[in-house]
Amino acid sequence: MVIKPKRGQRIQVNSSKLIYELVNGIIASLEPFDRDKEHFFVIGVTRALTVRYIDWVTMGTMHATFVEPREVFRNAILQGASAVALSHNHPSGFPEPSRQDKETNDKLVEAGKIIGIKIIDHVIVADGAYYSFADEGRLNS
Repeated sequence: MVIKPKRGQRIQVNSSKLIYELVNGIIASLEPFDRDKEHFFVIGVTRALTVRYIDWVTMGTMHATFVEPREVFRNAILQGASAVALSHNHPSGFPEPSRQDKETNDKLVEAGKIIGIKIIDHVIVADGAYYSFADEGRLNS
């Protein structure tokens, strides 16, 4: 499902905290049953880091969600995004990335380099906290 800002609405995501707040707000609006599942979002942005769209790519289980590079970058290509921010939640409440999170992040960063779409951040949203791959220097793998 693709979410677009309302006409004239300008949302800028120039920090990991703003990405966290945006995605956390979406997750908080879900039914309680769905808040307990992992969700993966792609935020397509302009060169000025203004949101063009938010793509709700997957909804998984309580412990995982499956993400494919083609799904992550499909709307970025179709909608002409200059870059993307990635985000997913951890229903456990702990924002630290798992081994699988790190592997997926590295795979998506490499895929983005190949097709020329930069990943500006990958934020893991947890209960009142977040982890930013950009802030931790993990986007240049």
